[in-house]
Amino acid sequence: MTTLRTILPDAFNRTESFGGETAARAHRKDDAERLPGCDAAHQPAAAWTFAEPLVKALIVSGVLLIAAWGLLGGAGGLEITSASRGERIFWWIAGPYAMLTAIAMVWRVGLWLRYRPMPAVEEALLPSVSVIVPAYNEGRLVRDAIMAAAASDYPGDRLEIIAIDDGSTDDTWRQIQAASDSVGGRVRIHVLQQPRNMGKREALYRGFREARGDVFVTIDSDSILARDALRHAVSPLVRDPAIGCVAGCVRVLNPRQSIMTRFLKCYFSLSFDFVRAYQNAFRGVFCTPGALSVYRADAARALADEWLNQRFLGRTCTTGEDRAMTNLFLREGWQTAYQSSAVVHCKMPHTYADVVKMFLRWARSNIRETIFLYRFLFKPFRERHLTAFRVNMLLVLLALVLPPILIAQSLTLASIGQICSLHQLALVFVFASIMAGIYYRNERDSDWVWLLLYKLFWVACLSWILPYAALTLHNTKWLTREKGDAGPSDTSLSGVTEPAYV
Repeated sequence: MTTLRTILPDAFNRTESFGGETAARAHRKDDAERLPGCDAAHQPAAAWTFAEPLVKALIVSGVLLIAAWGLLGGAGGLEITSASRGERIFWWIAGPYAMLTAIAMVWRVGLWLRYRPMPAVEEALLPSVSVIVPAYNEGRLVRDAIMAAAASDYPGDRLEIIAIDDGSTDDTWRQIQAASDSVGGRVRIHVLQQPRNMGKREALYRGFREARGDVFVTIDSDSILARDALRHAVSPLVRDPAIGCVAGCVRVLNPRQSIMTRFLKCYFSLSFDFVRAYQNAFRGVFCTPGALSVYRADAARALADEWLNQRFLGRTCTTGEDRAMTNLFLREGWQTAYQSSAVVHCKMPHTYADVVKMFLRWARSNIRETIFLYRFLFKPFRERHLTAFRVNMLLVLLALVLPPILIAQSLTLASIGQICSLHQLALVFVFASIMAGIYYRNERDSDWVWLLLYKLFWVACLSWILPYAALTLHNTKWLTREKGDAGPSDTSLSGVTEPAYV
């Protein structure tokens, strides 16, 4: 225990217990930079730290000017009656969609405001847990992930850790062995090595076969668990026998490394503390993330073979394993939940190229799994909250289809001078401002400003990803693990669409 306390001081200094609103507030603190695996390279440079308030002020000023000009009639106003035929078609589509989105937002915000995490159950009721950690070319960070899991505030006699090296070509196996040597006296730990790189599903499947716990907890090899994360993550399964799997709360380990990680910090906050929070109201979280997912072991074992052998367009599915498993739980009638007090920090890519690869992988998985979900969506696969779940998934489908069409049409009309792009920008910023308000209520920090810039960045630089993914669904490559290096995050969140809050 002394060794663990020395290596993972933050894990032993966290607040011991959380419940209800206290838990949500307690985890707003942005302490990722002090967690293991976040070295000096991830810290902000002094000049950038000094300039950040000024940059944020300039962003807010620019957004206000554009929004005022666009909404108050700048550059010709919204004269729909005198607009070109192409512009009228655009507004005939965009107008009703905007109204539907606004109505959906009111509904979702209402559900979100009611969200509270379930309080952790008393220690005597905690089930036996198997934490499964697949790793490929992760290096030192997988050791930190294992050490953090071992340092969890969870009964040692009911905790086992299974770490699987998926044929890494770097020192990942040595790091796993070093972690095993360090924590072997605290918890049961099994270390396994695949004969070659066989993919994340194969590694997890082997972990499922070896695990003996009543509950499976899967984490990524770059996932650093908060000390109380396991206790909070499994509690919904104990409190509600209808719940089959639980999504933890993923936060960014390196939020100050670059402008990309600043964007991702906001993106993940909305994806979890807004999207999954309102989905929890109708027990319809449709993606429990690879970074921290909790499954009833018996149900996961029963579904494991079908999950492992999933095929799409004649090819074996190698990505989106988290969304695929959640889909199977939903199909079998299980409720799915979100627990904001079960926090994990994950290292994220910090360059545009790596963010694109990550989003592209998610988009392909999201499209594929949405198609799979629609095969049973209108069947009586569950009793509770079925209508709300269906309505939400219909809205998700619209969010997958219409935004890329509208953006492409808007850019085409703007390029030939038939539409005022300021009008579209104003609408983007208005919607982004709503999300910034939600972010601020959750986080209570000034990073809400980045959402204003991120939405513009998404339209200009990321909106092409979804249609491109739809055209390349046959590509099942992992993308961020192609070169045999540590690469960007393995965090799998294929159920997160962009916009993250749709």
